Amino acid sequence: MIHYCPCAAGPASAHPFRTVLGLALLSTTCAILSPSAASAQTAPTTDIELGELSVTGEGAGRSLGGTLYGPGGASGAVPGYVASRSTVATKTDTPIIETAQSISVIGRKQIEDQNALTVNQALRYTPGVTTEQRGGAGSTRLEQFLIRGFNAPIFLDGMALIAGRDANATIDPYRLERVDVIKGPASVLYGQSGPGGIVNLVSKIPQFVRHGEVFVQGGGFNEVRGGVDVGGPIQSEVPWLADQFAYRIVGSGWNGDGPVDTTRVERAFVNPSVTWRASTDTQLTIIGNYQRDPFSGFYGGFPAVGTVFPRDFGNGVIGRLPVNFYDGDKSVERSDRTQASIEYLFDHRFNENLRFHSAGRYLRTQGDYRSVYSAFNPRNGPFASGPLLPRAVIGNVVAAEAYTMDSNVVANFDTGPIAHTALLGVDHRTFSTRTSGTPFPNAPDLNVLAPNYAMNIPFPAFTTTSRVDAQQTGVYFQDQMKVDGLILTLGGRYDVARQSGPTRSFTATGSTLTLQDAPSDAFTGRASLLYLFPSGVAPYVSYSQAFEPIVAGRVFDTAFGTVGRIPDPQLSDQYEAGIKYQPPGTDILLTASVFDIRQSNRTTADTTLGRPTGFVLQTGEVSVQGVEFEARANLTEGVTLIGGFSLLDIRNVRDDGRTANDLTGQTVPLQGQRPVLVPDTTASLLATYRFLDGPLLGLEFGGGVRYLGPSWGDAANTFKVPESVLVDATASYDLRNLDPTLAGFSVQVNATNLLDETYVSGCNGYTSCYYGLPRTIYATLRYRW
Repeated sequence: MIHYCPCAAGPASAHPFRTVLGLALLSTTCAILSPSAASAQTAPTTDIELGELSVTGEGAGRSLGGTLYGPGGASGAVPGYVASRSTVATKTDTPIIETAQSISVIGRKQIEDQNALTVNQALRYTPGVTTEQRGGAGSTRLEQFLIRGFNAPIFLDGMALIAGRDANATIDPYRLERVDVIKGPASVLYGQSGPGGIVNLVSKIPQFVRHGEVFVQGGGFNEVRGGVDVGGPIQSEVPWLADQFAYRIVGSGWNGDGPVDTTRVERAFVNPSVTWRASTDTQLTIIGNYQRDPFSGFYGGFPAVGTVFPRDFGNGVIGRLPVNFYDGDKSVERSDRTQASIEYLFDHRFNENLRFHSAGRYLRTQGDYRSVYSAFNPRNGPFASGPLLPRAVIGNVVAAEAYTMDSNVVANFDTGPIAHTALLGVDHRTFSTRTSGTPFPNAPDLNVLAPNYAMNIPFPAFTTTSRVDAQQTGVYFQDQMKVDGLILTLGGRYDVARQSGPTRSFTATGSTLTLQDAPSDAFTGRASLLYLFPSGVAPYVSYSQAFEPIVAGRVFDTAFGTVGRIPDPQLSDQYEAGIKYQPPGTDILLTASVFDIRQSNRTTADTTLGRPTGFVLQTGEVSVQGVEFEARANLTEGVTLIGGFSLLDIRNVRDDGRTANDLTGQTVPLQGQRPVLVPDTTASLLATYRFLDGPLLGLEFGGGVRYLGPSWGDAANTFKVPESVLVDATASYDLRNLDPTLAGFSVQVNATNLLDETYVSGCNGYTSCYYGLPRTIYATLRYRW
């Protein structure tokens, strides 16, 4: 049979990258359709898991689920501190050493050793990632962090989580197997996202090995936590159903005081899942989740004068606010959130050369947020003094729904000496939010020397309601081509994004209706080249793109009449060069990289003379150049090590906007200024040591040091937030070495900010600065079987 693959001839494209990508897509598609080209290229394999042997006599018994989700797999448990494979950068099972972009993977052991209570805390030792910029206290409520200086979206099992604030989905780290981070633009596989990168959380799923764990923990701010993680194969008396089903139930509870006076933290969740392994080539997993967060700690901030700088509070009191100071009111304070989801993961292997993956999730969240907070008020500015703290009151009620889906096909084949791993997929997301919000009226001042937290402050009526639907559908393609040690990767994606919906505002005299309709289409691409030497050295270069729709503002354009046009998407480009080193036969992975990111099409107010007000210009551009280094090593059976360093130079290289200089009362250009909350330098080191013999057998201890460099505190760059150095410590002991009858029991103690340094993690301006957490100590008793 003759297979004909049409090739279109025509004029050269104005976009060389797209032309090359189109030719690669066409040639690869022809190769897939042609049987003569599809010579066998065996999929990467991992060690066989106990309990994963098939009883149906199929092959050697290696299951697709064991390869992907088992220990050492691209989505499975990480051995120690060093992952060797990941799907985050390619959506295929790819060795990290062969991936031409910076990747960091935080496994289950590191999460436990750090006693990470949030995703923010799990990322503390990841170079290039700035966590808890909203302060250590605020990190208990939302997952907010920066990657290479930019806000980054969160994905769960490869699908985007709904973004926002008051109904934002929050994932407890106890339900995670690992956290994968890709740094730099990643729209080619994930759609709209920022220039810094993305974080993909990977769920725990059932294993065909019986296991169990319970733990109880106390400490911190009078907190108690507990959890259970049990699962294994489901026995069946029906012969053909034997060894086909496994289950897992993960649940946890958390209750205690918040990190700030009068606040509380409370959480309970249950995460059941079941896997049906119909054969060694087919696996379906269903994951459910229900989580309640009636109280979520603290989300306030304080003026720079009184935190970064000392303040004259009056009555002879000069100094700074304590780190546990509360600026709100108990009668108003509320952060009540509920979330529930159902998700599926489906994998099927047609043969050794063709695999299919599909995932989907329905998520619903509801949030009720009310707060009295330190106001954006000139009296909280650089010349603030005295005991009175100006405040305002705010509230929102939000309900959100998210439908997400991602399906792709991976084909392995050869064309002559070139081995291909081709990926073709489509994903879709629909995010719907319903919001009722209040204005920001002033609340009574708080006397910080004699605070009254029960003023019975009236809560304002809701004055805005909105119903916004955001959709995105993307088709993506990627080809990883390998000749000996040379790996060329080309990828492209086309997205269609839409955001629409009404917003109604109410006043004493009536109401106004605003209809939003913001379409946004974008093509993004990626190209990379890497060479893996037999010595384990792998130099690489890569180029990647990202886009983000802009849904606010209009650009003046006479072709669109007096209303103007929708702004173009915000675009990002990154050039990265680096070198990875993984000595053969070791659990050591070293990565060093340099990168240049440009984010363009940022909007500023259009102040052109003679032009109507309310329009925007798209002339803003931010530039980031940086250097990163990461070392991960399981040096011996008892020694693990993580080290990281990041140096960033970020600034507004083009910006027609201006900002207020609060010191002079004048306005200054934004061009040339550096963004807030971004430290220019970060460094960290975390190590653990476990005794393997002698009288201390069973004892493991470790420590970490985190350096957070200075960052600018306001948009006009008039003051800096000082640097800080934080020390963490951990120790654990396997109690079976004390008494054999205690086999399975262990105790662990964690101390964060061991030296109890008082520090400000960042500022958004003179009115909004955020304290990091003081020293916190937790003790954990765990039993595993």
